[in-house]
Order: sequence, then C-alpha cells, then structure tokens
Amino acid sequence: MHTLESVLVALIHISVPIFAIASMLSMGLRTPIHAFAAQLRDRRTVLAVLGANFVVVPAVGTLILILVSPLLPEKAGEGFIIALCAAGAPFVLQLGAMAKIPYGETAGPMAVLLLGSIVFMPLVVPVLLQDVQVDGWAVARLLLGTMLAPMVAGIVIAAVFPSRADLFARIAGSVAAVSAVLMFLSGFGSNSSLLLDLLLSPAILVAVGLVTLAFIAGRFAGDLAGETLTVPDGPAILTSQRNIAAALLVARTGANDGSIVVPILLVSAVGFVLLVPYALITGAARRRRAGERVTVGVLLGIVGPKAD
Repeated sequence: MHTLESVLVALIHISVPIFAIASMLSMGLRTPIHAFAAQLRDRRTVLAVLGANFVVVPAVGTLILILVSPLLPEKAGEGFIIALCAAGAPFVLQLGAMAKIPYGETAGPMAVLLLGSIVFMPLVVPVLLQDVQVDGWAVARLLLGTMLAPMVAGIVIAAVFPSRADLFARIAGSVAAVSAVLMFLSGFGSNSSLLLDLLLSPAILVAVGLVTLAFIAGRFAGDLAGETLTVPDGPAILTSQRNIAAALLVARTGANDGSIVVPILLVSAVGFVLLVPYALITGAARRRRAGERVTVGVLLGIVGPKAD
C-alpha cells in the first residue's frame, strides 16, 4: 500500500507539468494571432473579463471561504483560494466549441486571463495565504515556463508549419487529456482519506457555490462586454472553469501536500460536471436554431457542423 501511494504521489508530480505544457501547446497551435486580435482590442470586453476573474471571484470567494472556514477540513480553504486566483483554463476552448461560441471569443479572453494569472497569482496568493509558504517569484517562473512559453511556442509552430498545426495540436491535446486523467486519479487516489473528509463535509457544497459564483460573475461580464462579444454566456463559461494546471503548479511551490491539492482538484471536477452539460444543452439549442444537423461529434466540438 505504501509503495502504491508513493507511485501515485510521484505520478501527480509528473502529470501536472505535462498537462500544463501539453494543454497550452495545443491551445497555441490552434490559436493564430489573427483569431483573437480584434477582440483583444476591445477594451470593454477585456476589462469586463479581467474584473470578473481577478476582482469579483477572488474577493467574494475569499470572503465566503472566511465565513465558512470553521466547517471545512484543514487547509481546504487555502486550496479553494488558490483555485479562485487561477484563470485562463485551456479546457474552455473545448467547452466553447460544445456551446457553439465563436472560437475567438474564448481564445482571445483565455489568452488575456492566462497572462493575467501569471502576474496576479505571484502577487496575490502569498498575501491571501500568509500561513502557507508561497514563493511569488518561483510561482512566476513556473507559470512562465510551463504555461506561457508552450503557448507562444504553439503559435510560432502553427505559423511556420500551418499544414501540420492541426496534427500537432491533436497530438498535444491527446497528451493533455491522458495526463489530466492521470492527474485526477493520482491526486485523488494518493489522498483518498482527505477526499472522503471533503465529500463528507460541506466542502462539496462550497465548491458548487464557488463555481456558481464564478458563472454569475462571468455572465455579468458578458452583459458588460463590448460589441466583439456576440455570445454573452461565453465569459460565464470562461470564468467558471478555473485554471487547474496553474493552481496545482502554484500549490507545488507552497505546502506541497494533499490537503491543498485535493480541494483544487475538487473545484475543477465540480466545474467540469456542471459546465459540460450546460455547454452541450446550450450548444444543441443554438445549432438547432441555426438549422444545423446536430450529431454527437458536432456537440462535442470534434467535427464541424453539418447543415440540413
């Protein structure tokens, strides 16, 4: 049993950076500069999305966690706070495809949020978590090397080898998917007792509440956005799915134990469970209104739509 636990602990240390690098590389390969350049010039949209992700969600979420902290297992609140500070999850590109949101409306803001997380997390997380040793500069270096650099590399590779960009992106996406599965299995498996404590406490309800808070904040951001945003619930999806890779990378620089890792994984899992059905249902409705033939591949964002 001890050997299995050691293997699972080692596996999560390997799978987290691989997931971060592969997912950001895939995102860069699928996102040419011109795909989101116009929206990045829309200051109203950029400010609305930044405000929702780096002001409303961390501030209100932290206040909620302070109020409910006596009901949560030890350090669960710290894990939740790190997740609240991490924005720009690559998986929102797939969620956006499921929900029939124009690619640029998820890719552009996602890139902005990723850059924002690289600046925001090293500055804010050490302040919010003063009882957890977090090296801000180490966090910045880690995010730059494992998230920003692969995204930029993907954009450059796509520009140099445009005919092979889609193949490279599919390979990187497959690696990211496998590493994500291993990340959850190893993270939960190596901390099964902590996971059980969270599931038997109000923590699961708190996680649902935090994801709901993020969705509402993002939906308001969509209403306040500029003219380049044509689907108002795009920022809601973007804000609700927190950047698990960035959060786990930051957790590794501090108190590197399951009491912080498991709550981060729990928030991500709750977001996934809530957002995937929402994206599928709204995507199906939008495709039917547009007269498209709805297939499983189209709903999952794997293939393009087929008109009737």
